[in-house]
Amino acid sequence: MIGIREVVTAAAVAIMSGTAYAQTPSNPPAVDTTETSAQLLGGVAAVVNDQVISLSDVAQRARLLLVTIGVPATEENLQQALPRALEELIEERLQIQKATEYEVEVSDEEVEANIRNMAAQNNASIEQFYQQLAQSGINPDTLRSQIRAETAWRRIMSGLYSSRIRISDVQIDGMLNRLKASASEERYQLAEIFLYAPTEQDKQQLVQGANVITEQLRQGARFELAAQQYSNSPTAAVGGDLGWVSPAELDPEVQTVLQSLDPPALTAPIVVEDGVYIYALRGKQDGFDGARDVDLRQVVSPEGNRAALNSLSLDAPSCDAIEATAADEGLIYAPMGRIPESALTEDIRGAIQGIPSGGVSDIIDTPAGPALLFVCDRGQAGVDLPTAEQIEDRLYSQQITMLSQRDLRDLKREATIIRR
Repeated sequence: MIGIREVVTAAAVAIMSGTAYAQTPSNPPAVDTTETSAQLLGGVAAVVNDQVISLSDVAQRARLLLVTIGVPATEENLQQALPRALEELIEERLQIQKATEYEVEVSDEEVEANIRNMAAQNNASIEQFYQQLAQSGINPDTLRSQIRAETAWRRIMSGLYSSRIRISDVQIDGMLNRLKASASEERYQLAEIFLYAPTEQDKQQLVQGANVITEQLRQGARFELAAQQYSNSPTAAVGGDLGWVSPAELDPEVQTVLQSLDPPALTAPIVVEDGVYIYALRGKQDGFDGARDVDLRQVVSPEGNRAALNSLSLDAPSCDAIEATAADEGLIYAPMGRIPESALTEDIRGAIQGIPSGGVSDIIDTPAGPALLFVCDRGQAGVDLPTAEQIEDRLYSQQITMLSQRDLRDLKREATIIRR
């Protein structure tokens, strides 16, 4: 299974994987990039540390944005996409400048390989890929530039931070306990688009952009493609998909909105502390009905050797070591598996009552002889909780994304950016 950590390190490339694009031919067809709007025919849109972004560059990127999410490149939609396209190009210029500073190079072969992967994922030929770009008035270089910048930035972030991020067992257990505690509450099946905005000024600007995205979604744009293109969350790599989420995992502002909606539904932009969310609510599910289950291991002494059982109990072996330790004492190990508490006999249920995960019962008498019951885990039947590895991946992705966003924000603040 590929964890989110691997997904995050490939997120930049995956941004475009949802579109019906194909590979790059050695001799791509010429593209007519003439714009329908006179204001996009030439001139300078912005200057980023002495590097120019032309109006034509912005128009090309706006077209690419629209094609990516499946929205027609009409004049109105094009105008709406221009501000986002400009900001994206500004960030790319900064990323490439930082890559030059760190001497990080992305070869043409790497860029071509990424585009070939897009093609393979969409079962399209090289010719079909460039035909679709040409039909949309898009020069392939705008896609190549995007991939080059994202690949370089991802490599820089990985080099700077991957060895520094450490997810502790305490963090993993804390999240798992919160998920268990909220399992009795209503859950939501969600997909998200998150726009990072650390300041109030950023939020005001991004709310306008979020309204444009919401309108595009209501016009028929595919949510997963919009998430891949716009979202600043690690889930962008998987089309914004969050799966089933408990309220404890969501901002209070989001909880309030979702409680009042019936699926399927699309939320309006929701402003939270560090940005703006758009959610697709795909389903709701009531919390569990109170049923619980338990993972039990039994150790029996057919010869009635209670001393050996007492010794084993005092040793308190871990669940992984019970079998070997029991054999050393001449005892019989008998795993009972994960059983609903309602299916346990009254004697067994009473013997393990109040015993936490990792604990052991007093000696009980069974038809096979005196025995100990090891409670390896307690859970809630019917609740699908993530594994420790999945939680670790989730926490890692959150941290690397936060660091990447912070560094990019710092670059923008320190750069000389002149918007025309």
